Amino acid sequence: MTENLPTNVQLDTNQNGSVSFATDVVATIAGLAATEVEGVASMVSGGGMLDILGRRGQSTRNLTRGVKVEVQDGQVNVQVSIIIDYGIPVPEVAANIQENVKKAIETMSGLTVANVDVHVQGVSFEREMRATAEIEMQQRILLQKREEEQQEREKELERESEPEPEDEPEEGAEPAQAISGQDEQAKEQQAEEP
Repeated sequence: MTENLPTNVQLDTNQNGSVSFATDVVATIAGLAATEVEGVASMVSGGGMLDILGRRGQSTRNLTRGVKVEVQDGQVNVQVSIIIDYGIPVPEVAANIQENVKKAIETMSGLTVANVDVHVQGVSFEREMRATAEIEMQQRILLQKREEEQQEREKELERESEPEPEDEPEEGAEPAQAISGQDEQAKEQQAEEP
């Protein structure tokens, strides 16, 4: 797509003066309005294969990339070149771009938009690949969580199946049976004594 020629678009002349717009201003408005539409992956300039393959994102320094504005007889003609997200209906996206660009230019500048031509230059699979990667990550997290729960259950079962250790006497203490046996012997000796 050729660059927007640095011309001014005359809007109105009145007693207070005149209002004019540089075509780059109109192109910037159109570019921003087009990128707001869901399903637009990026804008492309010139339809070059480098833009399509490179998938370079919209730069804040070049908001007019992929937009060409021409003014004829006081009306604005806009051409927009885009890369569309895979899985989104192209006619729906194109109609939304046309409506959004026309509304934005007419609202912000007061100019009349004659037509908005949308050129689809490619399809982006990034959105679908991101969604697939997110699903895979969620599945991994769930599997890991289930494995941890299973290991915890196995540990709990092992604890329940182990015999409980008998209380061992403390160091220096005699076993309980020995003590009770000694108590019985002492009682017998006391009973035998007159």
